[in-house]
Order: sequence, then structure tokens, then C-alpha cells
Amino acid sequence: MAFYIPPAHVHFFKTTTSDTLKHHHVLRLYTFSVNGTSYDQHVHQFQGISGIKYGHYHAYYGVTGPPIPLPNGNHIHLLYGTVDPNLYNTGRSGALAKSAKMEGYISEVHQHTFQGYSTIGFGYETE
Repeated sequence: MAFYIPPAHVHFFKTTTSDTLKHHHVLRLYTFSVNGTSYDQHVHQFQGISGIKYGHYHAYYGVTGPPIPLPNGNHIHLLYGTVDPNLYNTGRSGALAKSAKMEGYISEVHQHTFQGYSTIGFGYETE
């Protein structure tokens, strides 16, 4: 008896966080690779750091929602969450200092929310 293993794939995601303290951040990420189809309820893990604004950034991580099938057989995923507080910002090769000098510095501890949909899957291996 042969078993079918669906192909592994990833998704891209880009969104802007909510405005907090009169600013927002851009999030860009690729999900971790998972084997799955449009109908099997698979999910993807993701993690990253936001774009730097006002001398700080935020880490984020999470798990996508299950696949949302599209009419053409592809699928997308919903991603949403809250970024971590800006507590432990460490140097990024001078990027934090440059951002603070150009935009100002926000030291107040805060968070942002985010939500959006991924692209369709890609990176499927061919046989």
C-alpha cells in the first residue's frame, strides 16, 4: 500500500502592524516549510523581527490558521497576533542608533497587533 505525502511548501506574508504611540512597523516573513494541501488543516510556524522604527523593533512568532482553499486549488493562510514588547532591543549594526537619530526614539514599552493573509504556497518540489 502506497502512502501519499503532500508536497512541502512555504508562504510569504507582508503586513503593517497597528498604530501605537503614533507609529507602526512592517512585518515581512516566510513561514516554515510544511507538507500539506488546501484541505488537510495543516498550519505553519513563523517568527521574525519587525522593521526598525524610532530606534526600536519588536520580535514576533506564531502559528498560521489552517489553509483557506481558493477556487483554483491553491490556498492561503490567515496570520494574526501581537508583537512582543520592545524590551530587549540589541544593536543591529548601528541601525537602531541611525533610526533614532533620523526619526526620534520611543523608549516607552509597548506592543502592536497584526493581521493579514499569506500568499499562495510556493517552493513545491517536483518529482
